[in-house]
Amino acid sequence: MATGQEVLAHYQVTVEQANEFILANIEQPEVIFNAAENFGITIQHFSDITGYSTDIISEYLLSSGLDSKELDDVKILFNSELGDLASLVGFNDRSDALSTASLADRVKPNVIPEDYSEFFGPVFGYQTEDGLFTPDELGVSHLGNNVPATNESIESLFYGTLINLYSALDDTELSELKNFSHNGSNADEYRSLLADALNDPANRSNQELAGLIAGDTATLIGEFWYGDVIVNGTLDLSLLGLGGIA
Repeated sequence: MATGQEVLAHYQVTVEQANEFILANIEQPEVIFNAAENFGITIQHFSDITGYSTDIISEYLLSSGLDSKELDDVKILFNSELGDLASLVGFNDRSDALSTASLADRVKPNVIPEDYSEFFGPVFGYQTEDGLFTPDELGVSHLGNNVPATNESIESLFYGTLINLYSALDDTELSELKNFSHNGSNADEYRSLLADALNDPANRSNQELAGLIAGDTATLIGEFWYGDVIVNGTLDLSLLGLGGIA
């Protein structure tokens, strides 16, 4: 992930200017927090810029009731820990009905064109600066450091992941997962339910799987842009991304 200095350079702001802004608003931490959130400044970026430790910065924000963890939710795919389920994340190498182009053709008539294209863009512009998406930027580690920083990469990873996920979920399992009552304390219970459901394939036809993925993708795109739960990752609101658990 880009350093704090590199992020500032992307916005054509110097370290000195950033520190002046912080000092000028030191008694108004919410102003600093909101600016950081708008520009994708994480706690580590703050540390890079100010020289203070991440613990000190987090405590400063927490003293005003501000959760520093929210500033770290800048990852493009997932902003939750997947654990072993991260193995489901991968590029789409399928053809015919399940190809990325075919799935896109099914989805696009059901969403606003700009909503579709921007859904697969980076969360913040500085994430494309070096031409590659890093594990820290994507939210998964096993893809390495060689993912091209393009919308096409994210689109392929999105569909590839949903294919891997839905291929193992039958209608009963899907219904149970979608109806799970999420809250901040039962994430482990949900993960266990999902892991159990993934133990065997669902034996869906490619056409059935394509229809399911296209329908859920249109729903995810709508919820991403207009839903009540605000997230940054394209898959944060998916069944694999805890469906919007805060």
